[in-house]
Amino acid sequence: MKNYTLGFIFTPEFNRVLLIHKTKPEWQAGKINGIGGKIEEGESPLECIVREVREEAGLATAADKWIYLGEMGSDMWRVYVFATVYRGCMDDAKSPDEEKVEWFDPAALPGNIINNLTWLVPLALDKMRYGEFQDFSMRYHERPAYGRHQHLAS
Repeated sequence: MKNYTLGFIFTPEFNRVLLIHKTKPEWQAGKINGIGGKIEEGESPLECIVREVREEAGLATAADKWIYLGEMGSDMWRVYVFATVYRGCMDDAKSPDEEKVEWFDPAALPGNIINNLTWLVPLALDKMRYGEFQDFSMRYHERPAYGRHQHLAS
């Protein structure tokens, strides 16, 4: 099983969330996602999100400032989802490579985001602002070989 992290970084006012313009892997190219990546051997999910944010956005974040939101996965993969508030200058976020990081209004996310961000970002905001839930767990079913939708002949 492959294990990944996904993180959402908010401003203290919760009016901006830091996301990344993806160029890889191929299925994410041209889309916008949260920051995160593959958990390395011997690394905890929390250590991974701190490392990935440093590598992808140039931000040093403290492990104890990240809030665990929950996880989603399937038989093949698992993603641990976290959120934090960044109290430094928004200009501190820098893109070290071709995958550009950008601050977005969480109430007006762009149309080319990864699909599940339409509910993950609001969920992260709810947890960060109000602590209304402990954590979430969601299971995806693997898609059949014939694709996402099967069309019936008339």
